Amino acid sequence: YDYLHSSEDNLWSILYLTGYLTQARIDNLPDGLTALMIPNAEIREIFESTILKWFNDSAKTWNREQLFYAVWHGNTDLLTQEMNALLRMTISYHDYKEDFYHAFLAGIFAGAGYVVESNREHGEGRSDVVVYDLHGGRMAIFEAKYSKTFEKLSDDCDKALRQIDERMYAKEFEGNYD
Repeated sequence: YDYLHSSEDNLWSILYLTGYLTQARIDNLPDGLTALMIPNAEIREIFESTILKWFNDSAKTWNREQLFYAVWHGNTDLLTQEMNALLRMTISYHDYKEDFYHAFLAGIFAGAGYVVESNREHGEGRSDVVVYDLHGGRMAIFEAKYSKTFEKLSDDCDKALRQIDERMYAKEFEGNYD
């Protein structure tokens, strides 16, 4: 147990050796790196519930008010700043892809009095995360994307916004929420 907590690398090694993570076949990884994946739906469920619990426990000490303000007021610069600070305090963003960030986003809002939906059908598809502020009459839709390089980040963000629009995720909410 002490070995597990002594470094982040030890955690990934133990998860790999116990079968909670398996090696993913991804080409063109830099030397010395191995891509890992969650092997099945049952283990994915364990990861998501554990991540949500862990995040709720650790986030109690972090004031999320600025992040919520940024979401509800459309302040993307402040939202980026707050998310980056939170990610640096909690996880290594080099180790995960869309699925982890999806659960991470749900965890941010779930323990703060907001209603959170994950992978639910809206419009003509499934949105990643929908957050409802029932008291404020507003909602936010999040679509997570993975960028392989920093240069592709802006294009991938545009792709997420297009997906929200083209699949009409927000259409059913227009009359009831801001």
